[in-house]
Amino acid sequence: MVFRPTLQVLLVEDSEDDAFFFRWTLRKCDMPVEVVHVADGGAAIQHFEAVFAGHRPPPDVVFLDLKIPTFSGFEVLEWLRRQARSTPLHVMVLSGSEHANDVARAQALGADGYLVKPISPELLKDHLQQLALRGSPAST
Repeated sequence: MVFRPTLQVLLVEDSEDDAFFFRWTLRKCDMPVEVVHVADGGAAIQHFEAVFAGHRPPPDVVFLDLKIPTFSGFEVLEWLRRQARSTPLHVMVLSGSEHANDVARAQALGADGYLVKPISPELLKDHLQQLALRGSPAST
């Protein structure tokens, strides 16, 4: 039997429909993945404050929508990248926007990738497999 570690995913998404579709897509990937879902930027920042305080394990990857309440995905990403932490965070923007300005701004703020919704199971699986091969952020 081959040990396959479970990837920890934080999904920051305000649309229940998009969150449902993301989880459905994950199931199609046939990979061991656990998802924590928060619905706004404030909850995402609270989640990471708990991570940085050692009260929660860091996620292996964050899938971050840009248009979320409280703080936008851009604001969350900027906040995350300003934190002086030794634990690297892999942040993938998952947005409905294909606008070049949004892509460029996300890259400038330090996003590790930019995916446009809806995402196919094959593309998501490819990204998760690449992440799994690199290892958990906590171990790098």
